[in-house]
Amino acid sequence: MEPRHIEPDGSVIHVEQAINMQKGTATIGVPKSRDSYRNIPVPKSLRYCAVALRETDRKYIWEARKVDQPCNPTYFRDQFRKALEAIPEVRLLTPHSCRHTYVSQMQALGVDLSTIQSIVGHADVSMTQHYLHVQESIRMDAVDRFSKAFPTGHSDPDGPDEPSCRVIKFPNVG
Repeated sequence: MEPRHIEPDGSVIHVEQAINMQKGTATIGVPKSRDSYRNIPVPKSLRYCAVALRETDRKYIWEARKVDQPCNPTYFRDQFRKALEAIPEVRLLTPHSCRHTYVSQMQALGVDLSTIQSIVGHADVSMTQHYLHVQESIRMDAVDRFSKAFPTGHSDPDGPDEPSCRVIKFPNVG
């Protein structure tokens, strides 16, 4: 993901690319399906994290060990694991586990499956029943409910100096 894929205010992440592995090297390509292209609304309570990710001088938000090279999935998982290991009260999960948790929590909040499917980019509801077109107001209501259910105590970039979550940037090695 490139910084330009995050709105300046952190409100939306635009998924327009995917990582493809070619002979062990990560390259940027197109998402695997039409439904994989999507605009993901970011809950108000987490927008400051999206803004922090956007504010990088790197070509990609997460880079490989080489400058200006996209991060491959294995390196990303390793860095994710190391970040979680540094926080004693958090159990180790894979990045994909976060996606499962998000979908489960949205459903628990009463968000309908077609809205969840729209946000996460599943091609059909058997992954999240046949997908429907969802109104943007319903999607925004869904992420607003998520934000209210899981407040961080820091809802905007102009808020307190000590947010309850930290954005951990990968080291620049190269």
